[in-house]
Amino acid sequence: MSSPEMKEFQKFLYEEIIIKQISRHNPPLISQKCISTLLRILNNILEEPYNEKFRKLPEKNNLINSNVLQITGGREFLIKIGFKSKVVEFEKFFILEIKNTSPVCKDGSKKISDELFLRQIERLEIAQELLKDYLKKVTEHAEAVRRMQEREKIAGELQKAAALENIKEDKERRQKQQEQLKLRRQLEKETQRHEERLNMNEEKAESEQQQLEQSPFYRPYHHSHFEEKKS
Repeated sequence: MSSPEMKEFQKFLYEEIIIKQISRHNPPLISQKCISTLLRILNNILEEPYNEKFRKLPEKNNLINSNVLQITGGREFLIKIGFKSKVVEFEKFFILEIKNTSPVCKDGSKKISDELFLRQIERLEIAQELLKDYLKKVTEHAEAVRRMQEREKIAGELQKAAALENIKEDKERRQKQQEQLKLRRQLEKETQRHEERLNMNEEKAESEQQQLEQSPFYRPYHHSHFEEKKS
C-alpha cells in the first residue's frame, strides 16, 4: 500500500466512515456488530474472491440488513469498497463485481493476474485490516459499556431491594404501632370500665349507708355504751 491512491483510500475509509459514521453515530454494541459483520463479509470474499455468493449480498437478509444496511455508515462502507446496489430478478442486492476472477493456468490452478483485480484485492485487504484493528478497540469499549451497564443494573436492583425492604419495614412498623395503639385503647377502656365499676360500688355503698342511717332502728354504737356495761 505505497501508492498515494491507496493511502487516501485508507484515510477516507477510516476517518470518514469508520470513525465519523459507524463509531460516532451508533452505540458501542451496535458499532461492534456492524464492524464484525463487515469483517466477516470481507474475510469470505478474500478467502474465495471467485465465489460469487460471497460478493452478492441480499438486502432482505436479516443479518446484513440489521447489522450493516440499517446502521449509519454500514451502507457507505460497502459502497466505498466497491459494492453497488442492484436489482436482480426483482430482488435487491449489494454486489461486488470483480473482473477476471478465475483464469485457469496450465496446471489447472486458478491464478489471478489482472492488475485491476489485484488493486481491488489490495483495497479489500486494507479495509480488512482497518476493520480488524478497529474491532479490537470497539470490542473493548463495548465490553466496558456492558460492564458499566451491568454495574448500574446491579446497583439499581440493590437500590430497589433496599427501597422494598424499607417499605416492608415501614409497613411492619406502622402495623406494630397500630397494634400498640389498639392495645393501649383497649387497656384505657378496661381501666375506664374498672374505675366506673369502682365508682358505682362506692356510690352503692354510700347509698346503702344513707338508707341504713335513715332507718328508725338504726342506732350507731358509741363508746359510752361500753362504759355503762362495765359499771
